Amino acid sequence: MVPNGGYTTSTFMTVASRHMQLTHAKRKQPHVINLHLEFLRRTAQGEAIFNVKDVKLGSRITNLHLTLAQMDDSNKLVDEVEGYITMSDMASETGLSLETGYKLYPEPLAVDLLALAQGKDANYIIRGPDAFASFRRAANQIRMHLIRPQQRPPHFPKALIDQWITFRPQGKEGRLTNDAIGFVVDIFPQIVEQYVNQDVEEACLGDGLTPEEAKAYIKKNGSRTYWYPTLSLNLDVKKLLPQEGVEWLFVRIQAKSIKDGRFDLLIHVLDEGGDLVALSTHSSLAVDASRNTTRTKKKENKL
Repeated sequence: MVPNGGYTTSTFMTVASRHMQLTHAKRKQPHVINLHLEFLRRTAQGEAIFNVKDVKLGSRITNLHLTLAQMDDSNKLVDEVEGYITMSDMASETGLSLETGYKLYPEPLAVDLLALAQGKDANYIIRGPDAFASFRRAANQIRMHLIRPQQRPPHFPKALIDQWITFRPQGKEGRLTNDAIGFVVDIFPQIVEQYVNQDVEEACLGDGLTPEEAKAYIKKNGSRTYWYPTLSLNLDVKKLLPQEGVEWLFVRIQAKSIKDGRFDLLIHVLDEGGDLVALSTHSSLAVDASRNTTRTKKKENKL
């Protein structure tokens, strides 16, 4: 089983922040403002070793190079993910600020978050059990609220998903902080599923179905399973969330091209007030799900 790429990304962010706090505490640069990761090989559940290199130490920003390594089947330590992270202190940033007038298009549907928390919002509904939960366990830590199928405007492209999310670690109430943004930008219903398993995805919403009926439908119809490994991930953090975190974040996911088993993703993250929190771009593959659940010994992890 390969861990969720967003979980790996947030782990990189946490390691970078911890490195700055322990090794360069006087610089007071605890926040990730920019990140680029290359997923070289499949990661696996278990122990991992991070190596952090100071590339450039600056008065306002610091550049780090990080690698994640794990033991392969021949008991050799192999680099699996590596990337560059830019650190700063977002709480004390000053400089030129201009209003650009940028807005999402198409405009997101209106939401009543108090009603949404009770499952009574007119436009959004909670997403039920994942269609393929056995190898997408990370989704169980997040509560997703998607557009009700009957409320989805006809001008919304199929390759676009809007969701409001809350953090529910182990089913308990949680708060979303900047450390979680790496996870947030890689945890969502896959756009490809809107094409190859559309009925199953709508069943996951449980609109008009009991949880038991939704699970039965998924078990009967959810047979076309894919894995979507990330090749590279970029993250630009625009806003520092409150230290205690927030309950809700809005996430828009959109693909521009899905071709020959390769696709892109653009992710916007906004807070309750509509402020831009982060932008992320992904380059990904769509392959058979068996590639996620099997691991051949003594062979390179090929994609």
